[in-house]
Amino acid sequence: MKYIFITYNGLSLPVAYKLQQEGNEVVVGQIEDIKEYVMEEEVKKATESDFNRDRRMRLFRNMVKMQPAAKVIETLKLVKNPKEYFVFFEENNLYRWADKVKDLGVEGNFPTREDYLFEVDREYAKQFVKQHYTKLYTPDVKEFNKVSDAIEFLKETNEIWVLKGRHDHAKTYVPSMNDVGLAKGQIIEMLNNFPQEYERMGFILELYIPSIIEMTPEKMYYDGIPIVTTMNFENKNFGSGNISIQTGCAADLVFPTDMEDKINKICFPPIVDEMAKQHKGLFIWDASILINKRDGKMYFGEFCSNRPGYNSLFTELAQAGSVTNFFEKIVRKESPFSIGSVATSVRIFNLNRDEDTQHVADNITVDYLSDIEKDLWLWDVRKNQRGKLVTVGFDWNLAVITGAGKSIDEAVGKMYRNVDGFAFVGSYYRSKNDYLSLSYPTSIINRLNYGLERGLYRLPFDVKVGEIQAK
Repeated sequence: MKYIFITYNGLSLPVAYKLQQEGNEVVVGQIEDIKEYVMEEEVKKATESDFNRDRRMRLFRNMVKMQPAAKVIETLKLVKNPKEYFVFFEENNLYRWADKVKDLGVEGNFPTREDYLFEVDREYAKQFVKQHYTKLYTPDVKEFNKVSDAIEFLKETNEIWVLKGRHDHAKTYVPSMNDVGLAKGQIIEMLNNFPQEYERMGFILELYIPSIIEMTPEKMYYDGIPIVTTMNFENKNFGSGNISIQTGCAADLVFPTDMEDKINKICFPPIVDEMAKQHKGLFIWDASILINKRDGKMYFGEFCSNRPGYNSLFTELAQAGSVTNFFEKIVRKESPFSIGSVATSVRIFNLNRDEDTQHVADNITVDYLSDIEKDLWLWDVRKNQRGKLVTVGFDWNLAVITGAGKSIDEAVGKMYRNVDGFAFVGSYYRSKNDYLSLSYPTSIINRLNYGLERGLYRLPFDVKVGEIQAK
């Protein structure tokens, strides 16, 4: 197939670049104007600074073939054999662009406005869960449009709350303190420091669930046909031990599951299959689950319907053999994963800052050993006129490095050997203990073992203390 990627923030460019490296014909359609990216009701007030736009438009310069998205779409409408093309939309809020091509006969994923609403409209998602997810509880939620109103509410409450924005720039913040007064102070500090980000689309306070175990099952369809289910464990926090601010994903582990597993029966009720039948092409549905270890109650976290997740897409691709193999198999409605496979990923952060502006530093050299290239998913990069790989400075998310194998120990070991082959001054990444340590309850291995003990899923692995071996 020939591949077309439609991007605004560059989230899918690592995948496009990898397909190109594998010998495929790839074209990237770049959305240039923020007004063509946001929802219809945001168009009038949407703005982007010249600085931000300039850096955004430099992503993967001199690395992949880039054209204005509108031009790419118009060219696609003229092709003679549309079935030869796979069109990839990297975010659900690109539904207006997906509508332009979904009836052309091309392959791809085609997000809808409803898919995006499941992400950003917390009340909409909550009511959907109450109606269709009979085994899940929904946490108490308070919605706000003004920071001042939320602060007044916090001053009066005797509970601990989690802060969640309605878009990626408004970060989720989970208090690190068990004392109510100190925890409230942390949330108020976040609101006071980033009022514009949280007020842009409104935000919520969600009642904090103590002793939490988080996991995210996912189900993948093509043309309404179920292909495969997976389980994803994320470390979202920036710091080891799951402390400090939350990122999109600092590290994760993903493996295929049996569709008949208990967790899949809970998280994919019949309505999900019905929605999948209404979607042409690739449809991905997941729902993060928050389990209170004290009483075993399972709470709904959030949806990320039809949107390839942060690290998780790279982690899935790492166990498919190649990116080409992944896409070709899903179009044939086959699982792209080998039996018994498991993969892990860790995000590399660029901690360098410009001394004068404190923006993420650009033009810093990125280098790596050639034998890690298959598991390296570059992000905030471009090639300069000398062909040297350097940072763009658009984002502190520099790259993701993966590892795959027949056991967690094998996947994690391979991943950190790959990390050792990545050379960058001023990088940060989560440690191996964040996967395998038994000393803190939210490590990935402890969360995975908890789900196994509860019988939520089965694995083609034998579980031992601190390690998982292939059968």
